[in-house]
Parts: sequence; structure tokens; C-alpha cells
Amino acid sequence: MPKKDFSGDPGGLIGDAIFGAIKPLYKEGERQRRQRTSRPSRRTYYVAEPKVSQKEVVFSVLRRAITNAGAHFSARDLYYATRPLAYAHADWEEGKELDYRYFSQQLLTEYQEWHGSIAGLWRDPRGHLHEPHTDESVALGTREVAAYEFPPYTFDKILYVEKEGEWPKLQAAKLAERYDMGIASAKGYPVEAVRDLFSRAEGGDYQLFVFHDADIDGYNIARVMREATRRMPHHNVDVVDIGLSVEDALEMQLDSEPFSRTKSIPWALRRRLSDEAKEYFVDRQKRFELNAILPDTRRIKYIERKLAENGVRPKVIPPEEKQEKLKALADKKYRDMSAEWVMEAIRELISYEEFEKDIADEWIDKFALHEARRYIEERFEKHRSLSWRGALKRRFEKVHSEHRDDFKSAVEEKLRGRLNGE
Repeated sequence: MPKKDFSGDPGGLIGDAIFGAIKPLYKEGERQRRQRTSRPSRRTYYVAEPKVSQKEVVFSVLRRAITNAGAHFSARDLYYATRPLAYAHADWEEGKELDYRYFSQQLLTEYQEWHGSIAGLWRDPRGHLHEPHTDESVALGTREVAAYEFPPYTFDKILYVEKEGEWPKLQAAKLAERYDMGIASAKGYPVEAVRDLFSRAEGGDYQLFVFHDADIDGYNIARVMREATRRMPHHNVDVVDIGLSVEDALEMQLDSEPFSRTKSIPWALRRRLSDEAKEYFVDRQKRFELNAILPDTRRIKYIERKLAENGVRPKVIPPEEKQEKLKALADKKYRDMSAEWVMEAIRELISYEEFEKDIADEWIDKFALHEARRYIEERFEKHRSLSWRGALKRRFEKVHSEHRDDFKSAVEEKLRGRLNGE
């Protein structure tokens, strides 16, 4: 290679001399730079260890947590039994918390899909079943529904209302009594206990209805009351939807209201929506509330119209093929009422309140009321679960059993005297 001519340019001569001296270092630097850009970075050069998910950790400790939770426990009890085991697990991410909603709604659901129902797990009551004619209400919890027995020939229909605040209005209208219909009132989506109740009721030939808002959740409530879900994959019940529809809301000229929703509409529901419902729920993002049906008497009329349109049964009477059963029930009802009439007559004949007082005054010394504290303390030593009232009751029952015959004779003697006008 010919030499460069630096005549008259001493700077160029000096620069060329310096570059010649550092040229080997420059080439080595370039080689290393090319190697760095052509090979994987340090972060991706080695294969990363697979990360263990929260779900895998929870599932690995859940069997032990179930044992630690006891014989009967709620989802929250199980959450508190699971959390320390998960946090102590070698693969748990440091500083990460186990969210209760994620645990109870997703992890427990998926675990039971794979392993079956968790024995001993129960859900807290949400809402109540109100029976007609009996003034009885049953909490809608797992244990309460499992122990519930439908009263014979009392009601043959159940209406699920997604708003518990509607019950006082239905109660005031005596809707349950007029239709021989149980009212299940709750808040929002039905818990598993409600769906279990409806499944059992359908087996007993009950008509089942659901009443809800005209919105995505309301429509979806009607769907999950009827169909299988992840948490209840075998659920399939014939439930009649008499909830507020968009079409009915428009016909009644109800005021709509806007809403925002982050979740997408479930596909199983979306494909069944009418054009009007899609327009309001999807395009306009508007909904209609039951509370917009005013006054409340108009809401009752709406329910009754929907019941009639969907073939609600008449009131309950034992069927003709069970006339013997009806006769036996009529006989029992008559005798129960007759017993009340007899007692009422006796009370009047013997001046019952005065009669009771005289007997109590005659026998009070034998019960030694001045020793009440000693009796209570003695009972507490044997039965710590008693209250002081329960302890006294046990003592009085013991004294009465010791003098039963004499007490009975005293009552008989005084009764004869009263009847003879003495």
C-alpha cells in the first residue's frame, strides 16, 4: 500500500502515527462489540426457571388446609386456613398476597371442578325463603337449605326476587298467601343454596319463577337460575323468567339509566338477547330498574300479570286422588281447633288466671325460692352451658317430678271445687 503524502500537513502525520499505535486495541474492541450484539443477552442466555403460579401453590396446600379448618367451615374460614400454608410454601412469591375474592370465587370453584365438592364447606346465608301462611322464614345458607323440609300442601310455587328490599312490598300485598307461593328474596345473584333449593323444589313439582331488573345482570340471574355454571355444572332447572324486560320497560315508558361495565357480556346470554336488549345494553349502555315501576302497587300488578301469562297454578288443595289424606288433614285441623275451644271454655269456667295463682301460692314453699342462688351455682357445676334461667328451670322440674302425684291431686281437688261453685 502506498504511503500517504503528508507534505505540508504535520498534523496528519502525527494522527496517522497515533492511529497506527492504537489500531490493535481498536480491532479487539470492535471484535468484542460484534460478539456482544450477535449472542443472546445475559438475561436470556440461560433458560429461566419456570415460575410456580398462585393457583398451583394453593392447590398443593389446600387438602391440608381443609383438614385444619375443621368439620364445618365457611369459605372465609378455609381462606384463613390456607393463607399461612401458602405463604410458607417455598414457591410463594415474596410479598405477594392471596386475595380472598380470587380464592373463594375462582380457586375454590376450579378445585371442586377437579376434585368434587369439599366436604364440610358451607356458604353464608344470603337472603331468606318466606313461607306463606306459616310466618316462617328460612335463611338461604348451605346448612339451612340442606336441613329444610318443604311443608306439605302449604305452597307449590317459589318466586326468586333479586332484591331483598322487595319483600316488605310483596308481604304487604300478601302475594305469597294469595298465590300459595314461597318468596325467596336475596341480593343479586343466587348463591348455591338458592339453586339447590330450586333443584329440590322442582323434584317436588313446584312452579319456579324469577323476578329481576332489566339489565345484563338481571337477565343473567335468570339464566344461572336455570342452567349449569362452573360452580354447579350439573344444575338444570325449569325456571320461568317473569323479570322486567327491555320491551316491557319501553312499553311502560320507564326511565332508563346509564351504566358502565368492564366485563364482556357472557356469550351464553348475548346470543339470546333481543334486538331491543342489545341496543340498550350494548349500544346505549342503559338499563331499567324494577324500582322505576311506580307506585309499588303497579309493580305487584306487573308480577301478577306475568304470573298469569305464564300459567301460574291455582291455590293449593290436596288432589282428589288423595281424598283420604285431605280427610285426615281436615280431621287434624278440626281437632286442633276444638282443643283450643275447649281450653278457652275451661279458662272461662274456672277463672283460669286466678286458679293458676292459687295453685302457685299453695306450692311455692316447696320450691324454696330463697335458695335460688345456691341452686343455680350447683347446676353450673354440672352444666356450664346453662344460663341462670335454664339452671332454675332444671331445679323446678326436679322438685315437680318429686311431688307430681300430690301436685296433680291438689289441682284436681281445687278444680272440682271451682266447678261445684265452691
